[in-house]
Amino acid sequence: MSQTLCAINKCKRISRALCHCCNQDICLLHLKEHYDIILAQLNPLTDEINAIDNRLIAIDIKDLIEECRKQLEEWRDKYYKTIDNLFEQKYDELEQMIINKVDKQKDGISLTRRTITKLIEEQEASQQDINLIKTEIHQFNENVNNIEHTSFHINIQPLLIDDHIIQIQEKADLHSVLSSTCKTIDFSGIKSPIIGTNDRYLLFHQNLYLCLIDYNFKIIKKLPWHFERIQDICWSSTLGRFILTTETCGICFVHENTISLDNANCLNNEKFHSCTCSNTSLYLTVDDYASAIIEYRLLPSIEIIKQWKSPDTCTNDEYIDCIRYNNDRLGLVIQKFPENILKFELRSVKTLDRLWSIQVNIDLKPYQCGYCLFNDHDWLFINMSSSYKTVLRNT
Repeated sequence: MSQTLCAINKCKRISRALCHCCNQDICLLHLKEHYDIILAQLNPLTDEINAIDNRLIAIDIKDLIEECRKQLEEWRDKYYKTIDNLFEQKYDELEQMIINKVDKQKDGISLTRRTITKLIEEQEASQQDINLIKTEIHQFNENVNNIEHTSFHINIQPLLIDDHIIQIQEKADLHSVLSSTCKTIDFSGIKSPIIGTNDRYLLFHQNLYLCLIDYNFKIIKKLPWHFERIQDICWSSTLGRFILTTETCGICFVHENTISLDNANCLNNEKFHSCTCSNTSLYLTVDDYASAIIEYRLLPSIEIIKQWKSPDTCTNDEYIDCIRYNNDRLGLVIQKFPENILKFELRSVKTLDRLWSIQVNIDLKPYQCGYCLFNDHDWLFINMSSSYKTVLRNT
């Protein structure tokens, strides 16, 4: 019976075992070498798994969810305020009901008192007058007694909060989100490539109408629009309405529920271009070189509270094409003339200090670009002619 040699090249030893790593018959020496190679891989793998474990230990969970916590706190504060407002409203209704009853009796008492005074002054009271006054006083006593024992039945429905009104989803990667089309809408006849959004609707200008649509692209309402081009649209949750900057009629407000239109006469002294809102303020850029930024208080009435001018905003040969607010920051898209250079800057909302700045390499004019906030911290630039997308990430 012939003996099989080791399968390793140039090895003359007799094979002693089948190596499960290479699936070959090899000698004991090479079997040990193969085994040692396998064992040698364990230590680096241990180091790798320990490194991954250390990264997990180092994760600051509070830091990762800090922005989400802020959103939840804002939601909580908003609805605390809603409950407080409803409480005050109903309490005022109760109070007013008693006040109305008391005032009615006071009016009657005053009238009777004047009658008594007049009879005393004229010294011509009759028994009939006395009996009538006694009857009125008796009725006043009855009425006041009823008021003193007034009670109300308040029918309070339980405040039902559906757990599904807050849904938490992990953000998908940018490329997976934008790689395929989810829905489309016909934008033929669109007069301005500006879309305003809130958490329920989209607002845009198409043909001779302002169109309000839901996120299923169903038209909810239309408002005739006979003015010129819309420069920008933003949503104010504080005011509960869209704010529009236009070429000729200044600032307009569009009410979501009634889709009615109001002109903001208090803001028509300037020609504005871009707009954005925080919970407390409206920010507008002036439509001119060396663009100024003006901050208006939203409540209790719209009033100017601050204004920044060049060079704090931009240089004399630059123009602010877009302004957007997010998390106490202002994102500015600035165009430099005559080079047509576009740059994006992130500024402090309180001081307008520049936090960071980057030139955007898009060989287009500003009106050929679209830009918006994406995923809370990223800024999305879109080339409208080629659908090319650029993302600026503040890391």
